Amino acid sequence: MPNGMQLHGRPRWHLARPSCVETTEPGDCDSSVLNGPRVTFFLRFDSPVRCEIYPYASTILSGSIPGIAQSHAVLTLCWSYILSVRLFEMQGRQVRYSKHRIVPKSRCYGPAIYLDGASPALIRWLCAVLCCETGWMADDRLFPPWAACLATNPELVTTSPAPTKDLAAPSSSEATRLLLELCQLFDLNTDPSGEKLTALPPCRAGFLAALMFPFYRFRTMTPRLPQPDMRPAGNNKNRKAHDRRTVLLYLRDIRYFMSLSIHPPSLGSILWSALWQPDIDCNLVSPWLAWFINVLDHIINGRKLEILVKVLALRRPRVGIWWLALFLLGDLEIIHWFRRYAETLMEKRASATLSAPDPVVSAWTGSKQSFLDYDKTKQYKGLDDLVSREDLLRCRLVFNSQDRYFASLSWRPFGHIAMRNVELELWPYLESDYAFVYDSFAWYQDGKLLHVSRGFRSETGRHVKCVPDDLERRRSETNCHAGCHHDIKLESSRISTLNMLSRAIYDATGGRHWANTALPATSRQHWWLRDWEGLDSWDISIKLNHEADNAAAARPPSRFLLDWIRRQTQDSQANV
Repeated sequence: MPNGMQLHGRPRWHLARPSCVETTEPGDCDSSVLNGPRVTFFLRFDSPVRCEIYPYASTILSGSIPGIAQSHAVLTLCWSYILSVRLFEMQGRQVRYSKHRIVPKSRCYGPAIYLDGASPALIRWLCAVLCCETGWMADDRLFPPWAACLATNPELVTTSPAPTKDLAAPSSSEATRLLLELCQLFDLNTDPSGEKLTALPPCRAGFLAALMFPFYRFRTMTPRLPQPDMRPAGNNKNRKAHDRRTVLLYLRDIRYFMSLSIHPPSLGSILWSALWQPDIDCNLVSPWLAWFINVLDHIINGRKLEILVKVLALRRPRVGIWWLALFLLGDLEIIHWFRRYAETLMEKRASATLSAPDPVVSAWTGSKQSFLDYDKTKQYKGLDDLVSREDLLRCRLVFNSQDRYFASLSWRPFGHIAMRNVELELWPYLESDYAFVYDSFAWYQDGKLLHVSRGFRSETGRHVKCVPDDLERRRSETNCHAGCHHDIKLESSRISTLNMLSRAIYDATGGRHWANTALPATSRQHWWLRDWEGLDSWDISIKLNHEADNAAAARPPSRFLLDWIRRQTQDSQANV
């Protein structure tokens, strides 16, 4: 990987065209690879993310899982170093210890990290990683997206003499071995309750939390980690071998985690797909989200984060794990995002939303985020067949594969259009089956192709195949009484409907016209379209009707023009 500030990439989509569609590519008349929109990844920043330390577990989640609270800050900072140095190595940059470090003490009477029995390399590494002044850096003094430091130095205690010579900063693989030594020293991967299916190993919790540092940086959020307080275990010889293999497997596959973690909009699309329902139309988003918040209201008000994560994970397992990672960094302001998103589709005030779906991330994670992630529902043969608007937009996506905005609609469009009113370019795709699937991701630097990645599943052959979502809609066992009134904000449905119309006005060639929506002209007067720029945002209205031109010419002058005429008249009379 070149040593630059940014890295770019483009997804590639494989299109198996219908046999009746002619192509200009010799020898490849039935398939092609289409490029998607360019994605930018920022690789360097001026400062690390600063984490605050609290004397208690700032997230209820950290405090409720045995063993996480006391070691969570340390393990998170260790993984932050490993992720950062791995990027240095991919860029050919060197990491070194800075002049800043924590000086261990021989005794302490408060919370501290006791390192008796640790190797000199581990002690030196922790003195740098946990230092509030950043004890490690690259030669250019710029930091990767995962770089983080603590706001205050924790207490390190050891009776071992300081090494006579300074040690070199470890590589990512060497740091992983030091992390394993740390876990063995404090017996961190042993579940005291024995409930393997419910307990989260502390080392895994630190890894998940470190992956969310770029998201926190992008959202200007402050991680809040519990006060470290660690003492060596009495017997650390019984550490299980599979725990070690799990950590080494994280290092082996770390570049795939980094690709997803480094791009905050990708993480945002994953997080908010937890509330998405594939069979909910755009104009019904508000009642759906209102019901969702009504069910979770007591959980949100009580800040029961562990229960909230379990609810999201039961609904969408591949998505719930990322909410867990987000909560593990401890900013409790996140809990208020749910209600705000349900009412406005915006998770933060005065900030752009990151909830737009990303078909590339959907392919990477195996978790659908949009109606565009599904295949066309049926074939349409006759001119009088009613084409569903969702199938129409799916076909138009083939012609707009590089338009990021076009693919950012998640909720299902409603309504139908007669086949005779659909542009001819789409007829072959509507009349037969075609395939439009994710193929690969091409990485670029300064316009030069660096590498084409087929993705984790294709390149490793490893993935968990059966992770089903529970998206079944269930009816309540009790009905609302006559006087029951639900407070449903219509803004979410209005925004989703406007997003649908903003894409429906396009045809396959990129032209914009209201006729493409197949809606009557009177629909433009609907109050939901108030403040919708629509066609007026780009297009200039051209009046071909002479009567309209005459009517415009006969329009009375504005107040400002009348005032100007009056002043000119008064001045001329005064001069006379």
